[in-house]
Amino acid sequence: MVKNITHALDDRIEEMDRTYQKVLGNLAANFACATLKVKSRYFHRIGAAGRGTLRLYENIPRFPDHHIFSSGKCYPVIIRHSNCLSSDDDARLDPRGAAIRILTDEAESNTSLLDLTLKTGKAFHARTIGDFATWLVCGAAAQEEMVKHAPHVREAMWDSLRKADSYAELHYYSNICRLFRFKDGNEMYVKFKLRPFDEMINEDSGKVEPTGILPPETGAMPRDENDTRPLLFLNDDFKRRVNSPQNLRYVLQLQLRSVPTDEYEREAALDCTKPWDEKEFPYIEVGEITIDQVLTNEESASLEFNPFLRCHEVDVIRATSCSQSASLDHGRSVVYSICQHLRNNKPLPEAWKNFLDHSDVKVDLTGCPMAKVIEKKDTQRVTLARPWYHNLWMITEAGFVGSRAVAMPGVIVQKEGSLSALTLAMKEEIVN
Repeated sequence: MVKNITHALDDRIEEMDRTYQKVLGNLAANFACATLKVKSRYFHRIGAAGRGTLRLYENIPRFPDHHIFSSGKCYPVIIRHSNCLSSDDDARLDPRGAAIRILTDEAESNTSLLDLTLKTGKAFHARTIGDFATWLVCGAAAQEEMVKHAPHVREAMWDSLRKADSYAELHYYSNICRLFRFKDGNEMYVKFKLRPFDEMINEDSGKVEPTGILPPETGAMPRDENDTRPLLFLNDDFKRRVNSPQNLRYVLQLQLRSVPTDEYEREAALDCTKPWDEKEFPYIEVGEITIDQVLTNEESASLEFNPFLRCHEVDVIRATSCSQSASLDHGRSVVYSICQHLRNNKPLPEAWKNFLDHSDVKVDLTGCPMAKVIEKKDTQRVTLARPWYHNLWMITEAGFVGSRAVAMPGVIVQKEGSLSALTLAMKEEIVN
C-alpha cells in the first residue's frame, strides 16, 4: 500500500495496529458526535479555574536531578477543577477533577510545558482503551458481571466518587504514568498527586461508602433533599479561597518507580486500575502550588488540556495495541484533540478527518469549518456491498472477535450510533 503524503499524518495514529485504530476511531467518532451536539465538553463540563505559580522545593530528598523538576525552579500554572458528569449541581456525588497546566518559566510566556489531568480516586476502572470502550457499550448488568471477576475495578469506581464541600479539600491522582528521564540518563515511571496544603485533610476526605455493586449514574443523581446549598457552591468556594489573603494552596507530589526490564512487569506497572504500593513507592513532595487569580467562566471553558504534551525529560508512554496498558493514555490524547477542535470550531487536520471517516459511526461535520475545506470523493459507482478489504478483514479477523463478543453478556452487537462489539470485545480477561 502507498501512503498519501500530500497531507500531514498523525504519528500517534500511524503507529497503532489495525484493531487499535478501529476501536479508537469508533470511540473518537462517538465523542465527536456528542461534542457537536452539546457544543461543550462531554466529561468535566463545568468547573472553576485559576492561575498561580508552582514553586519547587530547594531540597527534594530521594529525587534525582531533573531538568524540569529541578530544585528551586518556579513555573506559572493554571488549575481547573471540575465535576465528571454533573453539569448543573455540585451537590451530586461525582468524581472530581483537577487539570494542571505547567507553563514555561520564560517571562510573559503562555506556552504550556506540561498538561496533567488528575482526578479523585487512586485508580481508574479501565486498564486499556479497549476496556474503556467495551465498558461504555455494556449495559449495567454486564458491567456488574465484569466487576464480580475484577473487584479492584469496583473499588476504583467507588473510590473515585466524592461528596465534596470544597475542591480544595480533596486529593487528586494522575492514575496514569509518565516517563521521566533524569540528567544522569536514568529513566523512571512517574505518577502525580495533588494534595491539600493542610496536612490534616486526609485522603478519605469526601469518600462515599459503597451501597451497591456499582455506583449509580452520577450525572442524574439528585442531591439530598435537605441540602440547601447553591447549585454551584464549589465554584463559589473556589473563588472565595483564591481571593482570600492566604490564597489557595496545594502540595504537588510524585511517585517514582524504576522501569521494569520484563514486558509483563512493565504492563503491571502501567496498569492504572491498581495503585502502586505506597510503602514500596512512597510519594515525594516536590513543591507547592499557589493560586492567586480566578479565571472567568469563559476563560475556564476555553481551556484545552493536551495530555500528549511531552518533551525528552517528561515523555508519554506509547502503545501499538489497544490491549496494552499504555493505550489508555496514548489513545485518549487523540480523542481529546479531535473533540477540542470541534468544540472550539477549529478546522480538523485531514489526518483526523480521515480517521473519523473510517469509523463505523457517521459524524456530521457540515457545521464544522473542515467540511468547507475537504470535498467528498465521488462514490456513486458501487461494485460490492463492502469493499474487498473489508470482506477480507471480516474473514480473517472479525470472525474471531465476533465469537468472543457473543460470550459477553449485555454487549450491544450492533446499534446505530453505538460502538460495534465486533471491534471492542477482543480482550480475553474481560470475557472471563
